[in-house]
Amino acid sequence: MDKLTSIAVSLILTIVLGAMISADLYIPVEQDRPLAIVRRFKPVVELANGDKDYVLNLTDNLGEQLFSGDTLSTKEGGYALVIFMDNTVAKVKPESTLIVRGESLADSKISDRRINLESGEIFMEVEPVGSGTFEVATSRSLASVKGTKFGTKAYGFIWVEEGQVDVTATTSGQTVSLFEKMFAEVDNGGNNIESGTLSEEELEDLDEGYDELDDDLIERTIILRFRDANGQIREVPINIFEKGNE
Repeated sequence: MDKLTSIAVSLILTIVLGAMISADLYIPVEQDRPLAIVRRFKPVVELANGDKDYVLNLTDNLGEQLFSGDTLSTKEGGYALVIFMDNTVAKVKPESTLIVRGESLADSKISDRRINLESGEIFMEVEPVGSGTFEVATSRSLASVKGTKFGTKAYGFIWVEEGQVDVTATTSGQTVSLFEKMFAEVDNGGNNIESGTLSEEELEDLDEGYDELDDDLIERTIILRFRDANGQIREVPINIFEKGNE
């Protein structure tokens, strides 16, 4: 009798769970919570993940959400402004390809995030992330940060405007710490790191083009809502910068 009761209870739970999923009442947090949004962009910018591959357009894709594994590509003349859930900002230059990876927890200040920069160049304004991490990886280098402003080129060149960045050569494991106005470049084999100090003129040259999406932006706060594993609606505030795209 106990065995029959156990089987009956298991069957009922399976039916109820299936009904909840089909009714969109049970959605795991990991599948529902984005890592970032594409707040502004200038065409042509493409987004791909699994079976989806499309060009962002100004009518449908303002605020497009990015989930772990999404690939964003800017074509010739294309720029993108990506904002993560903790207000970290990534500015993406033309002819760049990056993949966002990581986990964004219920507390937006505790998360693990990584950008794989396949080609091109980005500039990051990284907010302090508590016990979480933020990494930018290329084929030659890995930059680990806690809160800073820095840029990365896909061929392993990193420079810092503010804060600290720890740069590791992917093959040898050699690590150097960069501070304000410093740079590092990892050689082709990912073995050796050359580092030094940048002049004001060199910093200005590196910054060129990153203001394409900054002009006349107005900051405001929006609320992103998602459903957790218990079916509860949770809200996460995020600051965005608003102005019509060109």
